[in-house]
Amino acid sequence: MSKKKKVFYVIGLSALLMVSALPLINIQTGTNEAEIIKPEAVMASSLYPLMDKDWAVNYHVKKKRIYIENIIPRFSFQGSHTKTPGNQDGYIAVFINNKWRMNANQSMFILNRMTPGKHKITLQLKKKDGSDYGLKKDIVVHIQ
Repeated sequence: MSKKKKVFYVIGLSALLMVSALPLINIQTGTNEAEIIKPEAVMASSLYPLMDKDWAVNYHVKKKRIYIENIIPRFSFQGSHTKTPGNQDGYIAVFINNKWRMNANQSMFILNRMTPGKHKITLQLKKKDGSDYGLKKDIVVHIQ
C-alpha cells in the first residue's frame, strides 16, 4: 500500500472511530436519544446559511506535501446531494501565497511539490457557477 493511501486510510479510520463513539457518549451521560435529536431543531438548522464556524480544516505537512481535509456540514461537492433545503454545493478554490493553484472538488486533497519556506494557503468556498459564498480559511505552513 502506498504512503498516500495509508494516510487517507488512517484519516478515514479516525473519522469512523469518532462517529462510532457518539452513541457511547449518549449512553454514558444518561441522556435519552429522543431528547437529543429533535425534528424541529434539524429542520430549523437546515434553513440557516453556511457560516465560518461550520467549516473545519485539518491539515498535515509531510516533506513537500500538504494533506488537507475539510469538514463542512450541509455542503456537497456533488450537486445531486443538495435536495434537502438549506444544503449547498460547490468547490473550494485553493490559493497559495495569493496565487490561484487549483479547484478542489472533494473534501480531502493534497498539495504537491511545495517549495521550502513559509506559505499562506487560502481556501475559498465557491458555488458551482464560480460566485463566492463569502467563506474562506487561511492556513500558514512551513515547508522544510
